[in-house]
Order: sequence, then structure tokens, then C-alpha cells
Amino acid sequence: MKDFLIWAGIGLLFLVLQSTWFYGEEINPFRLDLVFVVIIILGGLNRLGMGVVISALLGMIVDILSWDLLGLTMTLYPLLFLVCHFVASRTNLQSFWFQPVSVFILQAVYGILVLLFLKTSLGVEVSRIQVFFVFVQAFITMLIALPLTHLQRVFFKKRLSLHL
Repeated sequence: MKDFLIWAGIGLLFLVLQSTWFYGEEINPFRLDLVFVVIIILGGLNRLGMGVVISALLGMIVDILSWDLLGLTMTLYPLLFLVCHFVASRTNLQSFWFQPVSVFILQAVYGILVLLFLKTSLGVEVSRIQVFFVFVQAFITMLIALPLTHLQRVFFKKRLSLHL
């Protein structure tokens, strides 16, 4: 319960920061997607139930606060969490670069899916510049994930017991 409250609090704090200070304007179409980074960091932990609940909760709050299509982020955040969790738990890729690179890949997939869902619901074509912006957004989010991944490893690192 303690871990759930800590990670839910971190997710809500990052959601508030993302929607107030780091919000993208019309001139700057890029935004720092801090909640996405929290979802990917949660995917690297060994807490499947906690991660699904927190990612669905954060997705629902993001849907309510910002989008016209309700349920899109609430569906995609837990799916992206599950992908990251199953890759992290089934492989031996626990290096420092695993989480930032997975943030880049999954942010690009997530951005293209959202772009396709929004554009097809409006009946508008997707342009090349919008796809380019998705990859720039994924790169920016990956750069933000580097220090956050390091802080997660420093502060939330599970230490081994002294007696084996």
C-alpha cells in the first residue's frame, strides 16, 4: 500500500507539472510527457497489479483533463505499461539505457496511435510533418527520462538483505 501511494503521488505530481508548467503552446507543439515516463518506470518494476491500476488511473485523469476522445489514454497507458512490464520481466535487459530507449520507442508508437485515432475520428489525413513531430516529441521525452530513470534507480533501488 505504501508503494502504491508513493507512485500514485509521483504520478499525480508529474501530471500537475505536465499540465501547468510544461504545457505545449500553439507556437511550441511539444510537451514534456512526464506521466508517460512514470508509466514506463512502473513497467520496469515487479508490481503488475499496482502498475496497471496506477496507469489506468492516470490515463483516466489525463482523458478527463485534456482530450475529446474519452477512454483513449485510459486504454493506451495500461497497454503500454503491460508491454514494458512483460519485456522487462521476461528479458535480462536491466541496464540504465533500457528505460530511456523504451520511452523513446513506446512514446513514438503511442504518439502515432493517438495521431491516427484522432485524425481518423475527424476524417482528416495525417501529414508527414505531424509524424516528424511525433518522433521529436519521443526524443524530447527520452531526454527527460534519462535523469528521472537515474533518480528512480538511486532513490527506489531495492537493496539486498545482508544475510543470504
